[in-house]
Amino acid sequence: MEDLNLRSKRDLLPGMEVRLLPHQIIGVNWMVRQERESPHKGGILADEMGLGKTVQMIATMALNQPDPDDSHRTTLVVVPAALLLQWKEEFEAKTNGLFSVYIHHGRDKLRTLRALGEHDVIITTYHTLNSDFSIPEDVESGQEMEYLVKNGGVLARMKWYRVILDEAQFVRNRGTRSSKSVAMLRAKYRWCLTGTPITNTLADIYGFLRFGRFRPWNDWESFNEHIAKVQLNDAPVAGLRAQEILKPLMLRRTKDAELEGEPLLQLPEKHVELVELEFSEEERELYDNFEKRARIQISRLIRSKRILKEHSTILVLILRLRQLCCHPQLILSLAEEFEDPTTIVGSELEKEVARANKLLGPAWVMEGVYIRTYDLQLTYMARARANQFDFDDESDEPEPTCPVCGDLFMNDSGRLLACGHEVCADCLEVMSTSPVVHNGEFGNEDERTNERIEKEFEAAATKGLRPCPTCKKMQDLRPSHVFRSSAFHPTSDEVRHAIRKAQDACRRSEPSQMLANARSLRKAPSKPKIANIDIASASSSEEDLPDIKQLLSHSASSPSTSKTKVKQKQKVGEDDSDDDDAEINLTMEEITGKRRAQKASGNDERGDSEQPHQMSDALIAAWRRNDDDMEPSTKMLALISSLQEWDACGDKTIVFSQWTSMLDLIETLFARHGIRSLRYDGKMHREAREAVLIQFRKAGGPKVILISTKCGGVGLNLTSANRIVNMDLAWNYASESQAYDRVHRLGQEKEVHVKRLVVRDTIEQRMLKLQETKTGNADTNQLLGLAETALGEGSGIKLHKLSVKELKDVSGIGIFEWRKLH
Repeated sequence: MEDLNLRSKRDLLPGMEVRLLPHQIIGVNWMVRQERESPHKGGILADEMGLGKTVQMIATMALNQPDPDDSHRTTLVVVPAALLLQWKEEFEAKTNGLFSVYIHHGRDKLRTLRALGEHDVIITTYHTLNSDFSIPEDVESGQEMEYLVKNGGVLARMKWYRVILDEAQFVRNRGTRSSKSVAMLRAKYRWCLTGTPITNTLADIYGFLRFGRFRPWNDWESFNEHIAKVQLNDAPVAGLRAQEILKPLMLRRTKDAELEGEPLLQLPEKHVELVELEFSEEERELYDNFEKRARIQISRLIRSKRILKEHSTILVLILRLRQLCCHPQLILSLAEEFEDPTTIVGSELEKEVARANKLLGPAWVMEGVYIRTYDLQLTYMARARANQFDFDDESDEPEPTCPVCGDLFMNDSGRLLACGHEVCADCLEVMSTSPVVHNGEFGNEDERTNERIEKEFEAAATKGLRPCPTCKKMQDLRPSHVFRSSAFHPTSDEVRHAIRKAQDACRRSEPSQMLANARSLRKAPSKPKIANIDIASASSSEEDLPDIKQLLSHSASSPSTSKTKVKQKQKVGEDDSDDDDAEINLTMEEITGKRRAQKASGNDERGDSEQPHQMSDALIAAWRRNDDDMEPSTKMLALISSLQEWDACGDKTIVFSQWTSMLDLIETLFARHGIRSLRYDGKMHREAREAVLIQFRKAGGPKVILISTKCGGVGLNLTSANRIVNMDLAWNYASESQAYDRVHRLGQEKEVHVKRLVVRDTIEQRMLKLQETKTGNADTNQLLGLAETALGEGSGIKLHKLSVKELKDVSGIGIFEWRKLH
């Protein structure tokens, strides 16, 4: 206190209108010394949420104002958009007009350096800052600052007295635009304010070190060699090294820390309750089906050793299961294009087949496409099997090529039309946007017939249809009506299965017969006799569309062929063929035909007990509704029950969810129950969000507010509420704790009650175990482990991305099953 010329704890700091708490006075004293005496000219204030980082920063600014001869006198405060007004209000309330404060955002952005310099404080957002630091790709490396000084936005061209990053964890990823932009700001003093300096790995602190220009660790090569690489092999050592780096740069206190035997902060108690719920029978049926399909997909990735490469794919599968725990509609609304909604958590090829199944029908998928692509698949299969017999391949079988450009189908470039013929993706795009080329003559029939054919052609062309380059039938080439060919081709597993069958058959044959069989495999397979299917009658109720062969032909054709009806297709193997061909047909019938059925129904090679079963249309329809007749989920019913229980006591409640679509559903349910509520999410304009917060803080207003966790989970001061319902878990408990501290912070006068809703026997319970692993202690709510070591608070446990084992645990693949996959 002597350093700040305070005679007692009750004295006001110069320029301040509020008394600071003892720990805040200590913090301000440290920050002022960092600016005036330390070579670092700033640092990291990492006090736990709710200890008053903002007021400490403002007090530091009041005590260390620019000298009269300073040419650059303006402080820049960079914040998430949700905190713009809150920071301005803090300046006004805590200093009573000491600073001229301007919000530089949206339509109110200043245009000149002079205009910026007329204010003591400029408050802006990370997004706005990124725009001013936009650098063209043709600017040479090392010339970025020179370009920005001449051509950058006003924030980039300005020299600042001080730069403050609030919620500085926004710049922890060194590759993001925000992290790169703040590092190029020019300022005398630099500060990072964050309650969670380390979220996942020690690399998180590099963004702070680069921004603060804390040498030599602001250089990535130095930091990487000394910390990041070491963490991979010796996490405790890396943590201790990080601690040494942060010691002179960072001040961090937690709520349970003590000063002179007294807690730093005496807040009302916070009660966090884990509420375990049971699904209804219908929800359980839906969830189990989706989870089985997700497990199948993850098992495939494990078997193919692609689980690390497909890390993001697995996270999406897990995301879908998490959403199901909140309400099935969140998933069913995304799966409307599939007959079986569980396909949404299947592979991309499964989704493609399911889309075809929904659009064109199971018969087209299981029989039509199988027959149409039969010769192509048979060629692949015959080649593969022949090569296994170790004969020289003397066949002249052509590789599959695009009928338009003649190029091979490479890198999944093939696209399957509804008629069953292929074209490459590039040619498809050209065909779909080009006019139909024809010779102006429409058949050689009588005048009435020719006129009808011409009108049919014009109608088809007007609808955007184009002729297939192979069969000339008019096709819908929109992306929704075209499919990736690879979804219908044999997989490598199927080829290997066919090879094993052929080898087994050869072993049972006489040597001469085996040689004959092998030779027969090298012959180009005969094309099965199939009937054309009319896409118009298969996919819509419109009139049958004309065959463009007839429209453009000079020769006479029968009027009966102008409309092609759906005919019963012959089964493969029924046409005349020798025994060897019949054997191949049988193999393809078993392999490819069976696979089509499996794909259409979502089956895999696993046992029936592990397969998702067909759910009734009524069940799916009931949970897909999002209108006034929406079926409330188990979590939503628990929420309503809690709000009704708390209504009499007059407490205000915050409902957090990570998904705005879930907030939409809750609003619908609130309307049904007559519950008044407010809404706060990232889709709202800044002015609308600020108006909502003002309304919520007023007495007598709505007692419930729905908040998107990402938008409102950091920075906000919401002490007018003392109850929280969290609808969904975060991967890391630190993220949840940040949200809860919007309520449990300075200014809170009531006990805080938090309910975390979790559904039993779902991915949520497995996420809880993962949270416990990440914190290192199942009985605490703090971020422990490696982060603690770096911050001087713990013993050290490695934090990282989800490992293969964690992915296995979260997805619910058991130990026995995991071993079987290996």
